[in-house]
Amino acid sequence: MRIFAIASLIIASLFILPAAATAQQDCQQVQFPHGAFTHSVQGYANPQRSTCYYLDVRPGQEAQVRILEGPVFLTTSDTSGQFTNVQFYTQSGRLFVYVHTDYAGYQQFLIQFTFV
Repeated sequence: MRIFAIASLIIASLFILPAAATAQQDCQQVQFPHGAFTHSVQGYANPQRSTCYYLDVRPGQEAQVRILEGPVFLTTSDTSGQFTNVQFYTQSGRLFVYVHTDYAGYQQFLIQFTFV
């Protein structure tokens, strides 16, 4: 029985880990300059594919993500809904932020991440 349970966990990890790795590979990692608690990133969004960012964070950390420029909106892995400005507490050690647009073509944007 115990061998079956271990084998099941190993098989499950073969499917879960590649999905996490793929999500991370499709996202740009945001790294803050040493000592900074706010960092801005410029990018482009189009309606066919969201622009993804990921950040390594502390669980329970207060965060704010906001769009400073551009006809875009965002969603995060730690919130539900669509925002141009959202404040929340992080849930896990990895935060994914997705930038979306409904406008045709590539839309330039500026997004700001703040952690307290």
